[in-house]
Amino acid sequence: MYYDLYGARDMSIDELQEAVGRVVNLSFRRRYNDDMGFYFKGELGDEVFRVERNFPNDHNEEEVVEPEFANYPVLLLVSRTHRPDEIRDLLLEIPGLDHLRRDTRE
Repeated sequence: MYYDLYGARDMSIDELQEAVGRVVNLSFRRRYNDDMGFYFKGELGDEVFRVERNFPNDHNEEEVVEPEFANYPVLLLVSRTHRPDEIRDLLLEIPGLDHLRRDTRE
């Protein structure tokens, strides 16, 4: 299975979840977590798509989810996919969305 991380510099969390929903034909649900604040989660079969802020505490730069990508205020995580290249090709149609990292796990 593949786990991909994407980032957006110039989109809000709402704008990114709408754009992702359009290109992959997915509906997101708004969720809340004490550590992350509000985020969006959607599922397609086993695949999980999550849109979240990289600065969960209203841009508190001391608390960064992905410090290596601190210049991306909004992140998209795609988890448990078996079709990472197909998903990446669809997602990279979204202007301003960058593919940042890919991990694999069995």
